[in-house]
Amino acid sequence: MMFKRYQTCGDIPDSVIKSHKKFYGIVMDVSDGDTIRVYHTPLIQWFNPPPQKKRGISNFTISVRLSAVDAPEVSHFGKPAQPLSKEAKDYLASQILGKRVSIKPLSKDQYSRLVATVSYRQMLVFKKNAAHEMLKQGLGQLYRGGGAQYDGEKDLLESLEANAKRAKRGVWGLKKGEYESPAEYKRKHKG
Repeated sequence: MMFKRYQTCGDIPDSVIKSHKKFYGIVMDVSDGDTIRVYHTPLIQWFNPPPQKKRGISNFTISVRLSAVDAPEVSHFGKPAQPLSKEAKDYLASQILGKRVSIKPLSKDQYSRLVATVSYRQMLVFKKNAAHEMLKQGLGQLYRGGGAQYDGEKDLLESLEANAKRAKRGVWGLKKGEYESPAEYKRKHKG
């Protein structure tokens, strides 16, 4: 872990995932409000800058799904975007794109993404959890689907979501009928 660089999720040994051993990297891309691409920087390469190229990014970055949060779906494969999907993606990008993050692996999902707790620093002092921030802003909701991972924080996560709902932030401020959960959206647009 200190010396070997993981190119993709497939390079991460199951033992690292099972032990939830943290590692670090730089966020190279924000795909949507709950998925990012991270360039792993082991200790030996801590100060080496990541590649500047975007072409072939999937060959040298780890696809990471934020644990516990389900953000509005962006437009892809000819399917329309959900309301606030762009805002969710832009907010997450404003918080972590180009920054060094801590990745605590929890599992791999059915799309070969690493499901992980992603933490970052703001102003060098304040440590933030990306999933917490998305829930606080109402730019995602608690993921309750199969294989959900809460990293021992389910009560806190439910509280963050409830506070955003009460304050009508983000998706919770949309009018009735304007918003369906990402899970409902995926079921509706399956196939």
